[in-house]
Amino acid sequence: SLEVLRSLRKHLQILCLLWFWRHFVGGVRSVTLPESLLFVSTLDGSLHAVSKQTGDIKWTLREDPIIQVPVYLTEPGFLPDPNDGSLYVLGGKHKEGLMKLPFTIPELVQAAPCRSSDGILYTGKKQDVWFVVDPETGEKQTSLTTSTSDSICPNSPLLYIGRTEYVVTMFDTKTQELRWNATYNDYSAPPYDEKQDYKMAHLVSSGDGLVVTVDRESGDVLWSQNYGSPVIGVYLYSGDSLRHAPHLSLAMETLRFLTFSSAGNQADISTFTYFCIYKKEADTRKTLSKA
Repeated sequence: SLEVLRSLRKHLQILCLLWFWRHFVGGVRSVTLPESLLFVSTLDGSLHAVSKQTGDIKWTLREDPIIQVPVYLTEPGFLPDPNDGSLYVLGGKHKEGLMKLPFTIPELVQAAPCRSSDGILYTGKKQDVWFVVDPETGEKQTSLTTSTSDSICPNSPLLYIGRTEYVVTMFDTKTQELRWNATYNDYSAPPYDEKQDYKMAHLVSSGDGLVVTVDRESGDVLWSQNYGSPVIGVYLYSGDSLRHAPHLSLAMETLRFLTFSSAGNQADISTFTYFCIYKKEADTRKTLSKA
């Protein structure tokens, strides 16, 4: 039996050497570099890895929706913005209509537990997770949280995608009832850095999954795709992590009009140039104001 074990060990060593040669020395397997991809986050919880050149989907990571709220709405009611977790109230004490509140869901969670002047108790919870993903296939290797951290043995470079879930609840002490609750998910990504001199701008529809990508200098349309659900964020993979890519959200009708107009009349491309220049100047003014 000892001889059998030695023989098995020897065969395993040979197999390991052959596998290493094929994957790392022979170069048989081609790996899609993360830097060649864009990552498009949609409202339904999908994170699409797409080609920068065409917008074609390479693979999709499916998670819980970006925003989860009660399906019913009473007045006064709360409406969250899935882009950044901002909160709006509809039908306040004085029937002001739609009004933006001075805090976001992440800020509420950070401040909780807290109590408002009108007797609302706020509770919050924050849960972080890292998704460890094969960049070629999109297959999730494992998830890293405070409670789980399974070890893995990768055979290629891996992507590490951070995501945070914020849960907030509001309890009314006057009626002794749960007033409202919401769950908001956000990817960990620093803001876009103008020093990167990113050559593209992404115009996204606020009503559906349409994305139109244009050249930031010329305004030429490079590609357009519809991802089936409103786009919340567009990301690059830079420095081993996601980073926000510049994108501008437009009304669905406006973006479709510009897209079809530019397709039929080359002169209307100047409209896209306007949006790109406007966005670039706005970013510059924002930087100057901070200075």
